[in-house]
Amino acid sequence: MMNEKKVRIAVPTHPGKDVKPSLVNITIKEAGLTREESLKPLRES
Repeated sequence: MMNEKKVRIAVPTHPGKDVKPSLVNITIKEAGLTREESLKPLRES
């Protein structure tokens, strides 16, 4: 079983503005995830 730890990361968003890809990449890295791991929940839904 994978060692799971819960991490909470705040992503600032503003109405009418997109989150830049660089911020998404930084957030994924801070969470300790790979790109594939971060996309897995989207693919499962």
